[in-house]
Amino acid sequence: MSEDTGHQAWIDAGLKEMGHGGVAQVRVEVLAKRLGVTKGGFYRRFKDRRALLDALLDTWSGGRIAAVEQQTALGNETAADRLKSVIRLYSERANPGAMAIELAIRQWARSE
Repeated sequence: MSEDTGHQAWIDAGLKEMGHGGVAQVRVEVLAKRLGVTKGGFYRRFKDRRALLDALLDTWSGGRIAAVEQQTALGNETAADRLKSVIRLYSERANPGAMAIELAIRQWARSE
């Protein structure tokens, strides 16, 4: 990647690293190496590591909220059917990468 690596690329890389090794793995040096850019590119987009972590959390929570809202949208389904739909959301659509991020976020929440 070039130095033009955007804000979202850093967030995506951060989420991927979080899934691989938890919040401790989300380090500027690691992400810059993975993206093939210098650390300076990071600081043009984020004030500091904490700002990146906040962006990771916002991205993750926005995605989770959108998924739950989609699954529970009012329609012609009964409340029981909507509840079953939410249960399927968490049980049938097992995406190993997403699950690793989910678990890393939850572990992070326990430690902070």
